[in-house]
Amino acid sequence: MCLKVHAPWAMPADTEAVGKVILEEGNVYRLIGEKLFDKFYEQDFVDFYSTEGKPCISPVILAFVTVFQFMEKLPDRQAAEAIRMRMDWKYALHLPLTYEGFNYSVLSEFRDRLLEHHAEGLVFEQLVQEFRALGLIKQRGRQHSDSIAMLMRVRHLSRLELVVETLRLAVAAALNANRTWAEQVIPPFWEDLYGERFVMQRHRKEEWAEYDKHVGEDGKRFLALVEGESAPAELKHLSEIQVLKTVWAQQFREAEGKIMYQTGTTYDGHAQIQTPHDPEARYSRKRIREWIGGKVQVTETEDEEYPHIITDIVATCSSQTDYEALAGIQDRLMERDCVPEKQYVDSGYLSGPNLATSAKNGIDLIGPPCPVISRQSKIPNGITTEQFTIDVDVQAATCPAGVKAKSDYGWKGKIRFHFPDEVCAACVLRSRCCVGTKGRTLCVGLTYPLLQKARQRQTTDDFKSDYHKHRSGVEGCLSSLVRGNGLRISRYVGNRKRHLQALFSGAAANLKRVSSWLAGNRPIRYHRPWALKSATS
Repeated sequence: MCLKVHAPWAMPADTEAVGKVILEEGNVYRLIGEKLFDKFYEQDFVDFYSTEGKPCISPVILAFVTVFQFMEKLPDRQAAEAIRMRMDWKYALHLPLTYEGFNYSVLSEFRDRLLEHHAEGLVFEQLVQEFRALGLIKQRGRQHSDSIAMLMRVRHLSRLELVVETLRLAVAAALNANRTWAEQVIPPFWEDLYGERFVMQRHRKEEWAEYDKHVGEDGKRFLALVEGESAPAELKHLSEIQVLKTVWAQQFREAEGKIMYQTGTTYDGHAQIQTPHDPEARYSRKRIREWIGGKVQVTETEDEEYPHIITDIVATCSSQTDYEALAGIQDRLMERDCVPEKQYVDSGYLSGPNLATSAKNGIDLIGPPCPVISRQSKIPNGITTEQFTIDVDVQAATCPAGVKAKSDYGWKGKIRFHFPDEVCAACVLRSRCCVGTKGRTLCVGLTYPLLQKARQRQTTDDFKSDYHKHRSGVEGCLSSLVRGNGLRISRYVGNRKRHLQALFSGAAANLKRVSSWLAGNRPIRYHRPWALKSATS
């Protein structure tokens, strides 16, 4: 398809006349039609299309329809029907009342084009810039960040279900790619074993044992066939075959010429495949909650006299910690010129290196540091690291008894202090300080002073009042994304598509908030105090 670039077109007179009567001034689609639509240009999408071929649907229309989908949680078929039937959508996109729409498949093709050209955030970025131009984002204001789990539409699989399903999908992919070759090498009885989706509850325990006995060898044999010289070359590059190789390497080992399950290995949450139906989904756990899927990082403005606007949203692997994600969040905020003066986070984001990086970026990172858990902290009146006087600059430490120690060696970029064994053995504080047979050892990072300063600040009344007032709003933001935009459940397979979903969900949420704000509505703070004293005075 080719794109013949057109300038933003004016709204048809009949659409304008009907829309101004039907749509209220605070309607989000009226806001888009009157203030935002003509700020988007087809020229920004010209690289996504060929210079020759059949003319395509305007990518500006498709971009906004995609946002509308996430605004109303509509699938492609219903979105294509809505653009044909609904007056408010036509008003927003400057379309005539007689516009007949397009086939729903165009929407998935448009998303694929965005992914192919690494332009998932094009619409979100442009909307944030437009809101900045309207003066709706305060420069050097307050923002808060948090993450939310994104669940996959997949069932949690046992190890046996995982390996059988992986082999089944690989065999099916080979049959679809080259049936002639596959029928010659695949045993006919495999159709009974691997022809249908394997669910343990549908089989007896005796059958479980049979699968356990043979599936490892069957998978190894099939991989050998696919990688053999007689196998068609295209089979080796099938994604299902690559997943089969990875799963077999993670789940099986060869011993004494036999294939058996791996035992006693360390679980790698970054690489371990949980289901062949979505190989990039990962298992994660936060306190008592477990899920398979991803994670979405959200950053939102939180200033009085301004709307609450999402300035950054990104879908990540669920195994990525909040601590690891913060640097990327701040880098993107700097690129958008949306750097806050204060950024409120929970303890998962706060660390010495992040405090140092934030200070370098001119951001006051506000949050409670994680408590230090050590063996001494579990002893009554135990002497913890905080009770030592540590000078990172000269790499020296002094214990509560007045004994000094200098660092003897570094470890993973940290400073390690070791107090003399003989001095600690004779110390009257030993029972509260040392838990082993040797002297006390401390290990701190180069940013330890920043972390200590943050721990001291969190004990003040000013910190508690300020943090409670400005941090809690992010929970409402996450809740609105889940309830209003369906962000809890992933629509798609693959991390990049999940990231696209997050960005369009953020764009949809921002449009609703800005339209409400421009209509004169202001955020309401719930759970207000009763104010009985003022009422009775």
